[in-house]
Amino acid sequence: MSERWMIQGWTNGELNALVKNLGEETARKIQRGEVKVSLEEVMKVLFDKHGRRIPEGLRANVCDPNRDFRFDQLELIGKAYYANGIKRLHDTLEVDTGISAKQLKREIEHLLAILRENSRVANIINGVWLPVIMPKLEADDLGTTLEQYLEAVGKSYTDVFPDRKFNNYLKGKLVDQVSIVDNSRHDQLIKRMRQGPVPGIHFPNPLQGFSFQADREQIVTLPERFVLSGLDTVIAMVMYPDILARNYWTPDLDLAALSYQSTADSFYFDALYDVVVDEDELNFGDTANLAHAYNEFSGSLFFLG
Repeated sequence: MSERWMIQGWTNGELNALVKNLGEETARKIQRGEVKVSLEEVMKVLFDKHGRRIPEGLRANVCDPNRDFRFDQLELIGKAYYANGIKRLHDTLEVDTGISAKQLKREIEHLLAILRENSRVANIINGVWLPVIMPKLEADDLGTTLEQYLEAVGKSYTDVFPDRKFNNYLKGKLVDQVSIVDNSRHDQLIKRMRQGPVPGIHFPNPLQGFSFQADREQIVTLPERFVLSGLDTVIAMVMYPDILARNYWTPDLDLAALSYQSTADSFYFDALYDVVVDEDELNFGDTANLAHAYNEFSGSLFFLG
């Protein structure tokens, strides 16, 4: 009876796996009492080899990503790449963050080093990452700010792709209608932006295949400097439309940290192919379906500098 109780709930496969992990010789020494065993908890890796968040323990819906929908990481060589993104931001939003390409590059390299040193999250760098500067926040109302940022998206997108169009289906409807989702940590970014420009790394698709609700649920187990994306996705789109809205085969982007009118609604960017005009286009709209997981949709993360 005692032997049966000791292995209650274990399958033969689990017992064999345990012996395999220990090594047969070590397992027999433990069984004979010839060695003492000390236990050390293994820290779970939070991102897979592709830089995607491992969706363990989530209640909300998640599906496998469709990797036909992807972003291409450009080589970040020298200061020119940083300078181009900063120039688009300054020109289209009509601001001056006061941060040079050299300063941004140095800050991003520092943040990448921090991430590489943390084995739990280091794999996120295997995915696409973009250096971003969040401008100082001037307006108190987030809806007003979002309207301004989306105007800049339209200018930047059509400047890079002159034959295309950007459709903001919520133009003029955002003032006093936007709020931050609880526990998204996006309020940390907003607080910093009220003090001045905030550099950081935008990861556009570590959450591909996650529903909006899963985007929000997973953030609590990430290190504190990770913020669920909202306004930073819009600024990243201003700085890098050639990457984030290259064509139809780029993932759609959730702004999961933001609510529109109520907690049952949020926002997303959608790069589409218009068969009528035979051209790609970029759309911005809202979605009330926060529970369903789509394999071409992705939430984003921002790593605070």
